Amino acid sequence: MAQDRLERAFKRQGVQPPSLRKNQLVSDRTGDKPDALQLEDVEDELIKEDIVLFPPPSMLKLQTVSKPIDLSLAKEIKTLLFGSTFCCFSEEWKLQNFSFNDIASLKYGIVQNKGGPCGVLAAVQGCVLQKLLFEGDNRTNSNLRLQPSDAQRTRCLALAIADILWRAGGKEQAVVALASGTPHFSPTGKYKADGVLETLTLYSLTSSEDLVTFIQQSIHQFEAGPYGCILLTLSAILSRSLELVRQDFDVPTSHLIGAHGYCTQELVNLLLTGRAVSNVFNDVVELDSGDGNITLLRGIEARSDIGFLSLFEHYNVCQVGCFLKTPRFPIWVVCSESHFSILFSLQPELLCDWRSERLFDLYYYDGLANQQEEIRLTVDTTKTAPEDSCSDLVPPLELCIRTKWKGASVNWNGSDPIL
Repeated sequence: MAQDRLERAFKRQGVQPPSLRKNQLVSDRTGDKPDALQLEDVEDELIKEDIVLFPPPSMLKLQTVSKPIDLSLAKEIKTLLFGSTFCCFSEEWKLQNFSFNDIASLKYGIVQNKGGPCGVLAAVQGCVLQKLLFEGDNRTNSNLRLQPSDAQRTRCLALAIADILWRAGGKEQAVVALASGTPHFSPTGKYKADGVLETLTLYSLTSSEDLVTFIQQSIHQFEAGPYGCILLTLSAILSRSLELVRQDFDVPTSHLIGAHGYCTQELVNLLLTGRAVSNVFNDVVELDSGDGNITLLRGIEARSDIGFLSLFEHYNVCQVGCFLKTPRFPIWVVCSESHFSILFSLQPELLCDWRSERLFDLYYYDGLANQQEEIRLTVDTTKTAPEDSCSDLVPPLELCIRTKWKGASVNWNGSDPIL
């Protein structure tokens, strides 16, 4: 039984289970069955100890190719990120990792220290929730899964990062950028060093199983290291490849980090869908200028695992297509006034049974807002929201929700509405 449980647990992660250690199976000879074994916590201990922290030697033999970054590649990356080789990551980016909230009711949440990389954090948060709530054969109550152990949330973070990179690599390969601590080249010419790019070692993997294991072995750099957010961003770009990221753009001179260190839509799309396209509508739109020239505007090509809702759609600036508005999992990155946060449901049937959309709960999490308690919104699509004479008093989050559920009323259940 114990071995079966372990094999199922490790199968979910795509790795081979280590054999059981004898000192972890304690014989219970005081009961009716003298040779019965106590199996309590064996699986959890192995996942935490052997996978996340200290993989057994048999799992260290991964098919990886590593190389240090060079000046030429660093210049290309900076141009793609900022539009200039003289720009550097801000301190907000340098100090941001994927560490979790310590508040009991928000233990699933990633904490944002300062403004800037919220688009990256929200995308990763959505993928962590996907793993935590809807994947694996965990049969516990969804509400309990919102209060994971430290080992559980670290494991979900590793699996989420692996998913993001494998998707960006076309599900054929991935590149993981890790900080080595020492510069690999001396900056010369038109290049400004930032202390991060110069130290990177790039690891290429062509197996999803090896990728999961490799990320689990190095998860401390993402969760606890000072550059976690940067490493994830660079790994996604390199997994997709710089050339393909440029081809994704509507305008070849676009870049992934905008003014004030904000994430562009292209960067958010890269993390959510694996492609750095510039738009959130479905498929490709052809614009005919009338003189025989046709401009292609690239959108989302397939239904996304994690969705996206935007306040800009409320103001008719953009239109979010159903590939993002109705994702595979009831989790949405929300773009509201240049900030990205997360909205999610515990009900998977919300996306496949229209009856569940009559009355349902959505949970809201903003890693930057110093949130102290759970925010649960009740959405009622059978009632029409009252019209407010002053639109400034309508919470932007409600306006985002109504881009999917038109006219729905939203009850904040005692939480102060976020204006």
